[in-house]
Amino acid sequence: MSLLTLLAILSLASQDPATNMNVSASPFAGFETRELANGLKVWFKRLPDDPVVTISVALPFGSDRDPPGKEQLAHFTEHMLFSDQPGRSEEEIRREIEELGGVYNASVTPDRTFYYVHIGAEHVDFALEWLGRIISPHAMDAGVVEQQREPVALEVGARPRQFIDWLWAYYIYPPALRTPGFWQREFGIEAAASRDYYPYASLHRITSEDLRRFYDEYYVPSLMTLTVIGDVDRREVMQRIDETFGSLPQRPSPEVSVTLNDPGRYRQTIFWPYRPNVYYNLRFKFYDPSAEDEVMLIFISELLGKRLNDQLRFGERKATYGIGVGIIKRGPAAYLTIRGGIKEEEFEFARSVIEAEVEALRVGSMDIEEYEADRDAVTRQLIVTNSTSEDLERWVRTYFYDRRVHGDFPDLVAAFETVTLDDVQRFVSERFVAERQVLTVWYPNPISQGILLVLIAFLARFSVIGMRRRLIRPIDMTRIRYVARFRIPPLYLLAAALIILLLLAVLLRGLAYGIQVMVEGFLVTVDSFIVQWSVYGALLAAGVALVLVAMSRVPRKLLLFDDRVLIKYQSYRSVEVPRDEIEELSLCGFRAVWLTSRIRKCVPLALGATAPAIYLRHRDGWSYYFRVRDMKELLGLLGVKDSEAADPEDVQGPT
Repeated sequence: MSLLTLLAILSLASQDPATNMNVSASPFAGFETRELANGLKVWFKRLPDDPVVTISVALPFGSDRDPPGKEQLAHFTEHMLFSDQPGRSEEEIRREIEELGGVYNASVTPDRTFYYVHIGAEHVDFALEWLGRIISPHAMDAGVVEQQREPVALEVGARPRQFIDWLWAYYIYPPALRTPGFWQREFGIEAAASRDYYPYASLHRITSEDLRRFYDEYYVPSLMTLTVIGDVDRREVMQRIDETFGSLPQRPSPEVSVTLNDPGRYRQTIFWPYRPNVYYNLRFKFYDPSAEDEVMLIFISELLGKRLNDQLRFGERKATYGIGVGIIKRGPAAYLTIRGGIKEEEFEFARSVIEAEVEALRVGSMDIEEYEADRDAVTRQLIVTNSTSEDLERWVRTYFYDRRVHGDFPDLVAAFETVTLDDVQRFVSERFVAERQVLTVWYPNPISQGILLVLIAFLARFSVIGMRRRLIRPIDMTRIRYVARFRIPPLYLLAAALIILLLLAVLLRGLAYGIQVMVEGFLVTVDSFIVQWSVYGALLAAGVALVLVAMSRVPRKLLLFDDRVLIKYQSYRSVEVPRDEIEELSLCGFRAVWLTSRIRKCVPLALGATAPAIYLRHRDGWSYYFRVRDMKELLGLLGVKDSEAADPEDVQGPT
């Protein structure tokens, strides 16, 4: 189907319903498109014998427009429009429509805001006036803002952060160390997940002025699409629209364009979690799809969905309960997804069927009669499943909400009926290319949880044994003369422990970030359980080794032999200092060590502020500053007399 042909089909929507007799069986036919003087676009369709009329207003923006630090602003604005009207309380506004049997609501997603009213056709005039008041400019009264802050907070689960929340926000998952999510990695769209998202603080930063500014910038008629569907008189409805929505003030449209980034590469990610079956998700990305592209994508998703389920769910081999094929949009970005849970033993068969079906569309190898039968079947299903005003409204909310893309309401039935196999082949061969595919597969883990725990324990134990053998050096204990534990003041020990823990925390978080980048950038792309889990095992072993190495840097006690001093550490490590290689052995106070060059390359285990401590320096420059239970006895064993221990200045405390 050529572009001109498809445009001609889409333009049927703007014609008078009476002229569209050739597509009268299509529920999508007969939509009239009209633009008001203020720029607001109206889609109207008379649907005979439908007792419910649906009225909706769509805007092509949403939470992606929330400024940093004031997330939930778009959502907060939606709440305010239902509650901030002079002379009416929120309860009175609600009762006005509900007492007539009407149902109303609104939704805010990253790229759209959607308001709707469903009501009996006899109340269409009032419903238009009511929704027009909702959408019209609001004062954003400060008192009403405070009243609505709590309902929004309750809806999104906002609460003040506690210790664990702060730890998560600024250590475990800080914005600076977050790797790009799907939308940012594949399309270059920054999502709120990449920010320091704190909904409680954000909501309490939002002011009346913020809400007015947000409304004035984005709630402009030239961005809005008003859709009315039901068994109502066109002339009366249009007159009422002019009186209500036509009175909205005209304002310039904001710049809401999004610059997309195409990485131009195929990406696959493979996982082995504990799940009952294989979960498969194949995505084909699209950048700035046109209205014609989206119509073709909708057709292909319906066609593929039918064909895949015919073979994998209803065929002889029951490989799945169902394969879903759909389209996900976010502003100018979109992807078609083929996904579903598949029996593990049937996965290779199911995957081959999926790949074969996509390839058949890409090369046009499908039997023409079979194709036409399937096309007619999905077209008939489209007619049956879209017979009411509420059915048709869902298409506006899901696909046709951006008036910059969809000028007229697409007649999907007419488009489906005229799509040939050649049209599909041309589209798929050009757009379903390898460099725009993202495949994610979750396989069931082949190792039971019990066995996995045993393997983890074994690996941890093996790592400890390996590090022990590497760190331990044999010592002849028969000639030991003295053992003394280092005595560290509690406050000094606490301060040192806090500093060490802080440094370790920074180091470990940096290592964790590096591991995360490696895992997401490389490891999960490898389709091999052995490779992936071998690397995870190596990381576990390295983690155990790092803990032992850290502990092996914390001195614990001193062992004295005839010819050497041995410094014993917390885990499997000791440092020998031969007696003839001791350059300095003295009793020093705080000032003599902490305020001089002696502190360089020193392991300070004492403060020396209230009493002097032993300073022992090796020939290589490394030294230890420490206290033991009996300082005099140790010095005597080391051959240092009281008169030689230190001069008077050395033993003074800090001035």
